Amino acid sequence: IEFLMGDMKEQGMDVYYRGWGGIIQGYSPVYHSQIDLSFWCDYYGSGTMHRCSGWETYIFWANHRSKYIFPARLVKTPLPTMEFINRTWTVPREGIELQKYHYPKDWWKVAKPRGC
Repeated sequence: IEFLMGDMKEQGMDVYYRGWGGIIQGYSPVYHSQIDLSFWCDYYGSGTMHRCSGWETYIFWANHRSKYIFPARLVKTPLPTMEFINRTWTVPREGIELQKYHYPKDWWKVAKPRGC
């Protein structure tokens, strides 16, 4: 985590680690954009990915398992890539499909960023 945060800082980003949720947040003042990174793993080889970082994962594991999961096929390597802040990042396959698992009640809605 520290290596990734250091790399993001070298790119001129403001970077914060949110220990409760296990999320790295990076904001680029140059590009006025933000990226949130979380860490996932397939604990038992079951084909289901679970969020595996942050205190919340360990304290509320029963509720966490039912809320933060998605099919492992969406992140099976090799992953497609995209450019963001002068760096190439791997991204999930099948486009917006992953959003259906993280935001089941409103994944289809387009939300305009503040100020647009």
